[in-house]
Amino acid sequence: MTDMRDVEATIHVMREAVDGDVLSRSRVMDSLLDLRLEAAQRTDVVELVDSALADLPGKNMVPASWWTEQLDMFELTAINPIEPVV
Repeated sequence: MTDMRDVEATIHVMREAVDGDVLSRSRVMDSLLDLRLEAAQRTDVVELVDSALADLPGKNMVPASWWTEQLDMFELTAINPIEPVV
């Protein structure tokens, strides 16, 4: 099972890499795919990553504000798992 501390550490590293107002779209996409692999056992995080991949803005560049908002959502979900309703 995935250790959520590892996922949180991955998100932290991604957040630290944000520099400037825009980021390379390919770098953001690679980071999303890395996070998806890291959180493979957490369907709630994987679903958020998949949604971010589908909504990835820009052709070559991504606004840093969009990326940090995504990282905030990933981190909140990783810390506070969404329990399925049965």
